[in-house]
Parts: sequence; C-alpha cells; structure tokens
Amino acid sequence: MISRLLSVYRNKQVLSLFGNLVSAFFNLLSFMILVRILPTLDDFGQWVVFTGTYNILDQIRTGLLQSGIVKFYTGADIETSRRVAGAAWHLSLLITIGYVILSWVGYFAVSPFLGAPWPLFLAWLGILTLLSLPMNFASWVLQAENRFNEIVFIRISQNGSFVVLLALLWWFKQVSLANVLYAYSGSMAISSVYCLLKKWTGIRNIVYRTREQALELYRFGRLIIGSMVSSSLINNTNNFVILKMLGAANVALFSIPQKFIEVIEIILRSFVATAQPTLSAAANRGDKQAVAIAFCRYTGTVTLLIIPFIIGMLIFTEPLILILAKGNYLGATAVVRISLITAILWPLDRFNGVTLDMMGLAHVNFYKNILKLILNAIFAVVLVWIFPNIISVALAMLLHILFAIAYGYYVMKKHMSVHLKDLWHYGWIEFNILVKKALKLKHS
Repeated sequence: MISRLLSVYRNKQVLSLFGNLVSAFFNLLSFMILVRILPTLDDFGQWVVFTGTYNILDQIRTGLLQSGIVKFYTGADIETSRRVAGAAWHLSLLITIGYVILSWVGYFAVSPFLGAPWPLFLAWLGILTLLSLPMNFASWVLQAENRFNEIVFIRISQNGSFVVLLALLWWFKQVSLANVLYAYSGSMAISSVYCLLKKWTGIRNIVYRTREQALELYRFGRLIIGSMVSSSLINNTNNFVILKMLGAANVALFSIPQKFIEVIEIILRSFVATAQPTLSAAANRGDKQAVAIAFCRYTGTVTLLIIPFIIGMLIFTEPLILILAKGNYLGATAVVRISLITAILWPLDRFNGVTLDMMGLAHVNFYKNILKLILNAIFAVVLVWIFPNIISVALAMLLHILFAIAYGYYVMKKHMSVHLKDLWHYGWIEFNILVKKALKLKHS
C-alpha cells in the first residue's frame, strides 16, 4: 500500500494536478473568507480590482520568462542551464524593478487624485511583485526540472499562509483592506523566504548570465506574451460583441459557461505544466519522433480524461446552473452545452501550441493565436447579426477552434511526422496506465 502511494506521489501528472487543486481550494477558501470578513461590498470589489491588476503584471513577467526557462533549461548541460537561469534572473529583476519604479511614480503622480485605498495599493503594487519573485522563479525552475512535488509545497506555503493570516486578522478583530494587503504580501514573503532557504530559486546562477542568453529569452518570451494576450482577448471580444449587439443581460448569461469550463482548465493546465519539460527536452535533443509521441500521448490522454467530466456536465447542466446561479440563468443552458462540446477540442489546440513553442516555433503559435482572435471576432459579429442570440457567439468559438486545430496540425506536419490516429493510440495507452494505478490504489 505504501509503495503504491509513493508511486502515485512520484507521478508528475498527479502532482501537477494536485498542485492546481491545492491552489483552487485555497483560492476559493480565501475568497469565501474575504467575502464574509471585509466590512463592505465596495471593499471586496476594490480588493478584486487590485489583485486583478497585480495578476496582469505577474502574467506579463511569467509569460516572458516561464516558457523560455522550460524551453532552454530542460535537458541542457550544466553550463547552459546556469546561463539560462542567470539570464532569466537578470531579466526578471529588471522587470520587477521597473514595476516598483512605475508603482511609486503612480503613487506620487496619481494618488492625490484617488480616494482610499488606492494610494496604498499603488505604493504596494511594485513591492508585491518583488516579494513574489523568488517564489515564482522557484516554480519555473522546478517545473523545468520536473520536480512538481516541491511546487505543491510552494503553493501550500503561499495560499495556506494567506488563509491563516486572514483567520488571525478576524480573530483579533483587525480586518481592514490595508491589513488584508499586508497579509497577502506577508504570504508572498513567507513562501519566497521558504524557497530561498530550500535553495530552489537558483539565484546564485545570476553570475553566469550572458547578454546573448538574455536576448534569446527575451525574443522567445515576447512571442509567448503575445500569444497569452491574444488568447485572453478572445473572451473580452466576445463580451464586447454581446454587450453592444445583445445587451448587458446576455453578457451575464454568457459568463455561466466559464464556471463549467474551469473544471476542464484545471486538468488541462496540470498536464500542460508537465508536458512542457518533456517536449522541450526532446526538442533540444533534436528528436522529432519523441516530440511527436509526447504530443500525441499528452493530447490523447487529457482528451480521454476530460470526456467523462464533459458528459457528466452535459447531463446535469440545468441542475448545475441552478447550484451556481439563479433560475433566470437557465437561458444559458444551450451555450453551456456548446461550450462543453467545444472543450473536447481544447487539448488538441492547447498542446499543439505548447509543442510549437517548445520546438522553437513560438512565432507560428503567435500568428495562430492572432488569427484565432480575428476570426472569432468576425464569426461572432456575423453570426450574431444573422442570428441575434448568444448561441451564435458560442458557435463562433467552436469555429475558431476548428480553424486553429487545422492550421496548427498543418504546420506540425511540415516539421515532423505526426498523425491524428496516434492521439488515440498513445493516449489510450497512457490513460490505461493511469486508470490501473488508480484501481490498484483503491483496492489496496
């Protein structure tokens, strides 16, 4: 029994999924606590805006460096790994110092015209990116080294300590927006100090940085940022089209499918995190066959994993909507079901993009995402004009995903031998392995 538990514990897919579940659990818990302990609804709304602003800055830094570290660090020799880590530290410090300077410029220039608590938020925004840097950097390096068990501890240390600090604020009746901000910053500091003490950050490698390696990371990372931004703009575009052509009430209805899709996203993100080092190592070796097999294995496995969840949500769509929202949101039923059917294609699109990035074809993935954004906007406007209903927007999403898959597959076929039938072959093999491990553990 113990040996089987250890085998599951060592499985990187399970660990990555567990790490995402830990984050989701603690984020939900902190959300529920903050909703209840903050004095007013306005306070909570301001906190959401502030954390959203921080997340944008953090995503820009992560997009520029995370995939580049995985791409150039994984499978490389010691000297190359040191140069990559050193150059990444150099760039991340420059970006973070830039954030600190901008936040303080904003504090002195804009805060006199803003009401509380925004002067405080502006003053701390850059500091927060500095406090979180060692924690984030350690996660990127550990991902490149396939050490997902340590990443779980990082997430527990940050998210868990924030919940504990919130509980202490409530216990001692010291709840305020300022103190919540200090607690959030404290949780980042605790996790970062923990990573530094464990020597997971590789900060000493900064002495090995080279200008050439830093430029290589920058050139690669800017395309990743472009892909991330263009992908995130798809949802914003859909909401804008619905708002202008169908009204604000339909925007609210269209937000319901996102809650269903979060289940699929947790699984997908977990496997993408483990796929990046595997694909990168094979690409760095120039082993195109190994890249093709890894792409097929991950895509097929995740597709098979999410299908039962999708079928369950398709069957119980209406009861789940009633649990999430009120009865007047049942008008989103058809859109939820179309979105769930579309989600079956997500692994093929997502792993195609990751594979292109790791093969050094990030520019192709960037172009693909730009085309997705443009086509989605065109399809949405035209279909809503012909059929004025939010179902038209859901169909536009399905159409742009189909295009992305066709385009991405065409590009991959030009660079390596890959066949769609192999998705099911390798995916089924890996899926059976995961199921057998789960069954053995259950019957132990």
